[in-house]
Amino acid sequence: MAVGVVVPAGTAILKGNGILVPVSMPTGARVVAGLAVVLALCAVLAFGLGLRLRRGWTAILIGLSSIALPYTVATLPLPPDPVSEWLLRLTPAAGFAVQQTMTEYAQVTAHYAPSAGYFPLPWWAGLAVLGAYTVIIMGIVMWIAVGRKPIADTDWR
Repeated sequence: MAVGVVVPAGTAILKGNGILVPVSMPTGARVVAGLAVVLALCAVLAFGLGLRLRRGWTAILIGLSSIALPYTVATLPLPPDPVSEWLLRLTPAAGFAVQQTMTEYAQVTAHYAPSAGYFPLPWWAGLAVLGAYTVIIMGIVMWIAVGRKPIADTDWR
């Protein structure tokens, strides 16, 4: 909901101040809807971790270190660009590639790096990586739940 309000409002404010915003309406809609899907998948992934680990603090720690930490480290200009690119290819943070609005052109000399706002995967591939992590975690949770024996019916009177 917040992204759906902030992106159009921010675009209107920038255009009102004379700043060119080179994002079309379909791309803006893709970014808004994509971020909603990414945040929902991150929530399901964290929920699955919580179910599997049965410890809230452990699930929070693993969830943050597998989603937020790689994204933060990769978008800061501190690590080398290849390290940042591989972090955003192999971790669930790859889902944040739906934010990308830049296109890489071979004839243009530019710094195509995560610290400059360019993600190494297309938006759909980043979403697929995050979805794969979510499916794997939820599959493990379901597999464990199916294999569990039912709790004995005890009378606690």
